[in-house]
Amino acid sequence: MQDAFVKWNTTPVIVGINPEPTYITKEPFPALTICNLNQALASQAARLPNDSSQFAMLQVLCHRKPRTQLSRGNNNWEQLISNISQPCGDMVIGCRFGAVDYQCERMFQPIITDEGLCCVINMLHPRFMYKHNVPLTLRNWNESKRYRAVDWHAELGYSRNLGSDYYPRSSLGTGESLGMSLMLNVEADAYYCSSSNSIGFKIALHSPNESPNVRETGVLLSPGLETKLRIEPSKMMTELSLRHVHRKYRHCLFQNEGNLSYFAHYTQRNCEMECMSRLLLQRCGCVVFYMPRINGNDTVCSIREAQCVESVRLHTIGHVVESCLDNCLPSCFDLTYQAITYATKISYNDFRHANAHMRNLSQAYVERNIAVVNLYYKDHTFRANKQTEFIGISDFLSNVGGLMGLFLGFSFLSIAECVYFALIRPCRICAQLRQQRAVSALELGRGGGDRATSPVVVPIKRTKVHVSAMMPHQQWQRQRQRQRQRAWQQQQYIYPANWFQAELSQQYNLA
Repeated sequence: MQDAFVKWNTTPVIVGINPEPTYITKEPFPALTICNLNQALASQAARLPNDSSQFAMLQVLCHRKPRTQLSRGNNNWEQLISNISQPCGDMVIGCRFGAVDYQCERMFQPIITDEGLCCVINMLHPRFMYKHNVPLTLRNWNESKRYRAVDWHAELGYSRNLGSDYYPRSSLGTGESLGMSLMLNVEADAYYCSSSNSIGFKIALHSPNESPNVRETGVLLSPGLETKLRIEPSKMMTELSLRHVHRKYRHCLFQNEGNLSYFAHYTQRNCEMECMSRLLLQRCGCVVFYMPRINGNDTVCSIREAQCVESVRLHTIGHVVESCLDNCLPSCFDLTYQAITYATKISYNDFRHANAHMRNLSQAYVERNIAVVNLYYKDHTFRANKQTEFIGISDFLSNVGGLMGLFLGFSFLSIAECVYFALIRPCRICAQLRQQRAVSALELGRGGGDRATSPVVVPIKRTKVHVSAMMPHQQWQRQRQRQRQRAWQQQQYIYPANWFQAELSQQYNLA
């Protein structure tokens, strides 16, 4: 019973498969963040003086050691990155979603990440994404007159009666035809420095309400190849009855439980971003340019804090980072995406005829600069994981009752028996003994005088004639003696199952 209690108290949650299928048309298409590995255009970098602070900041972006020291409090990183990086309109030169062509420069928005300036699509509008201190690159969000921005959360989902013109958009169907196709131009001749060891792009798939993690989870796209990304969604759901279970036992947070300072929606990724930002302020006294500025006027780290920043980012300062990240529990309702990648070389002739945007480009330029990526779902539905109660209160009572019944023979009727044999029966026996003692004393007082004057009776065979021939007081004495003997025999042992019948017969005899 103790083991059953510990199991019920410590492991109340079990993860299973939701029996009801989840339709991709009711879930948002993943948000895409695409980054060019080039950190700066060569033409823009050539305009920066070698002794300027902007040139020193550029060297930091290229992971080089700058010649001059940067001063603390320099907060123009976003402006510099926006000026020297490739614009989204030049990066994405063709896009198609749901078998419809779109103007890509209006769909993709610039965003500052750990890979520099990137372009994101199908993410929440900044007024739904952030509480305050919207990043500089997202303050001039290109509002589309055709599509209306809506708020979405994995726990609440979409609101009803949205129509068809909204974003984050959901998928229109399965297959490459109803997915998203993008044509990207890497502009290899304009490379100044790369964040990696190659030329190409990084693409990250993430939930629309969380910030991207391009550096650590991004997938590389190479120019001259056509890459297909088959999307594998994964969703976590939780029964609302688990709200009464403590968070340290269910190991997840509901929407109204995770209160963040910078992001409006709680996800584990957003919580980790704020956690790292606080640790940087605590350990280094500054934040990195792509980290959340919780206080609004936080100092941006310079080259002098580079070693401290790397120590915090790589979790090499002890258990402080681990404890901070341990507090960022997963969401009870979460939606993630994984991609299975397939790539093949672009055929120039077929590519030239199939894409009107590339007819004026040479074969050498296409093989060196152009990358094609297709994202799509394979199935209309998928099975989500669901957290439910492992052992409920009824299951716990059933286990305890079964163990008590098996080893102790205990039941609710046994409670009545325990009360009877512990309280009621001893009181009744005591009362009967006191009554019998009083009757015996009375009989002894009456029977002594009678025996002195009455003649001696010779024992003979007991018959009805002999009993009727006896004196009335002698008949009464014999009857009382037999009743006392019968009562004494019944008091010696009575089975629990026959106690009620014995009590009725005893009361009847007394009467």
